[in-house]
Amino acid sequence: MTDRHVIQMAQMHQGRIVAAYRQAANLSQQDLADYMSVSVHTVQRMEKQAVIKSFERRQFLVAFLGIPAASLQLDTDTQDQWDERTVLLYNDDPMSFVEDMVNARWTTFDMGGPRHTVRGLSRLVKAVESFAQGTSERGWHRRAQTQLCVVYHLQGLVESDLLHHHQSLAWQQNAYAVASELNDAELMAAAREGEGITFLRKQQPREAIDYLEHARDLIQGKGLPLLRGGTLCILSDAYARVGQAQQCWRTLDLAENILEQTAQAQERTYTAFNAARLNAHKGIAAVTLRDYDRAFRLLDKSLKTYDPTRVPERARLIVRQAEAYYGQGDVDYCTDTAKEAFTLAAAVAGKSTLMRVKNLHTKLLHDGSARERGTVELGMMIADYERKNRSLLTQQ
Repeated sequence: MTDRHVIQMAQMHQGRIVAAYRQAANLSQQDLADYMSVSVHTVQRMEKQAVIKSFERRQFLVAFLGIPAASLQLDTDTQDQWDERTVLLYNDDPMSFVEDMVNARWTTFDMGGPRHTVRGLSRLVKAVESFAQGTSERGWHRRAQTQLCVVYHLQGLVESDLLHHHQSLAWQQNAYAVASELNDAELMAAAREGEGITFLRKQQPREAIDYLEHARDLIQGKGLPLLRGGTLCILSDAYARVGQAQQCWRTLDLAENILEQTAQAQERTYTAFNAARLNAHKGIAAVTLRDYDRAFRLLDKSLKTYDPTRVPERARLIVRQAEAYYGQGDVDYCTDTAKEAFTLAAAVAGKSTLMRVKNLHTKLLHDGSARERGTVELGMMIADYERKNRSLLTQQ
């Protein structure tokens, strides 16, 4: 980026503003297209537009080129007219803007799942990468590297939820590498936790245990109650899957002891850990260990207090309820609950939950319930989704 603080501008609209800042940064239209993951024709068209319609694209340009937010109508102080004497300042604090962008994308992931998060995510990753590369001589360097690590971690979780296991692990390894360079135990542990989640979805719980135990050990004695509690909850799931019931419940007890420490927590890894999540993981453990009465009680308790805006998590809990009904042999409740979980998961493209429903339907087909009304209806939902989404439920 240029070191000049201001650029003298002719009469401007948004496309010309972008062109001027691009040229001042010594970038060609092809360079900018590559960073934005679009064609050069898209950049050419964009620079001819008086108003760039995509809010997300304007966010990227502000963060990447250092354009003041007001210049692209991203705050309330936007000027309505530009004249021949207009002088545009560079955004003096793009670091905070990048942090806000990453934070907003995490909120989208928590509430809307991968469907709403993946759009433009690669562009955000490139923006943060480019920004981090340009801060080596500034006081922002560590903050920028932190955001780079966090956005790699987010990309890994999105890929994991889409069952793109190889890509997910690669992104988490990138996050871990950056965190290691920073010698940041919190960020290293978050990346290891992400790897553990992916191995669980690959049905490799023993490998998951290795990564999750490493994450736990990295932050032992360092505070971070949200991350520690969340990691212990996921670790309990892995223990349950390999039949280590005693270790599973002991781990959940440790997580419960952490709850009282979360009130003043200030962490950077966006981990959600609270009583509702703890009860959810207790219920999940009970389902896995076939203690179905206990599972129903805990899952019901969790769902009553779970944030209703966190749709992907609610879908994951409801499919576990369906699995518990299946374990008890109640086909009607199983299929009705599975349909609810499938509807929620389909709305956010929660592929890991969709696959759990599909696997449950396969079990129903093979245990003599193929002709049951609920099984047939569930099968129709799955078939219709796969037809519309080009067989997105094919396991990768």
